[in-house]
Amino acid sequence: MGERLADKVAIVTGAMRGIGKATALKLAQEGAKVVITDINKEECEKVVEEIKNAGGEAISLSLNVTSREDWEEAVRTVKEKFGRIDILVNNAGIADVEELGEHSKIDKILDVNLKGTMFGCNAVLPVMMDQKYGKIVNITSIAAMVSWSKIPTYSASKGGIIGLTKCYVNLLGEYNININAVAPGAIETKMLDDILNKLGASREQITQATPKRRIGRPEDIANAVVFLVSEEADYITGQVIVVDGGYTSV
Repeated sequence: MGERLADKVAIVTGAMRGIGKATALKLAQEGAKVVITDINKEECEKVVEEIKNAGGEAISLSLNVTSREDWEEAVRTVKEKFGRIDILVNNAGIADVEELGEHSKIDKILDVNLKGTMFGCNAVLPVMMDQKYGKIVNITSIAAMVSWSKIPTYSASKGGIIGLTKCYVNLLGEYNININAVAPGAIETKMLDDILNKLGASREQITQATPKRRIGRPEDIANAVVFLVSEEADYITGQVIVVDGGYTSV
């Protein structure tokens, strides 16, 4: 295990697969004690075992990010187990396709993506403020910045995360808490498969529109997150780091 994040305690949401899992593994690799959270605790345990087998330290928690009670219980558990919370990665998110004027999916998408992120920040901040230290990274999306049809609520929720991140900066600076966002482009995840299938779009279309000529890997996002929660990024706060292979630059 590395020393970059030695003895730091990190909570990662939506960590049983995809970007969340890759981020949890990378945090552990750099020395952090990682709390793997998701709806399915059994799947989280598989990630915990992977970390432990590599020599790291991790625990799993079942966490519904839309529940303030779940968040309060998670924070209590982590504080009792490790004594502190240094890092929060708000990664849990869902996406779905909507037709113009459709309302049936709005509440669920906003609850998980935006309210879940807000609940997470609000749950850990008293601990971080008390210890005068913390690093928060919220996972947004380039969907908040470009025009993609048929995912309006997802795009709006991810735009809200950017606004939330920037709003917190002035409030948290005096407590030595950094808060940033990472905006992935198209990343090899189950979510991407689902959305491409529903939109009738292809990987080749995305690849050709991306200067790097490839779809991103979960590890690409994990690397950005680990940098932002490291001491190397101590003077970076309130920023949105776009990790999209140049998609939004053309």
